[in-house]
Amino acid sequence: MPIPSQGGMWMTKTTFTLAEASALLSCHAETLRRAIKNGTLHAARLGREYRISRTDLQAFWTERGGSDLFGNGEAPLPPTTVASPLPQQKQKDKAVLMQLKLLD
Repeated sequence: MPIPSQGGMWMTKTTFTLAEASALLSCHAETLRRAIKNGTLHAARLGREYRISRTDLQAFWTERGGSDLFGNGEAPLPPTTVASPLPQQKQKDKAVLMQLKLLD
């Protein structure tokens, strides 16, 4: 995932948190934590958290039969969910708009 740097240049993300890595691999963070503890995934410990390098994450994924994670040289964004308004909320919004129109 390209991230802006100070000089206006774009840099590629080189380290991932446990949460980012688990989202990228679509697995539970505890799965990666166990792999770190048994030595199959290399990670650096910073305080109470882990940081996993891009190359170590790719090696771990490939070792388990996965394809190239970063095919075009960039880390893909972890999956996100976008909350859409509930149908009931839309009805309430319409009712409020109608009330506002009546007040005008």
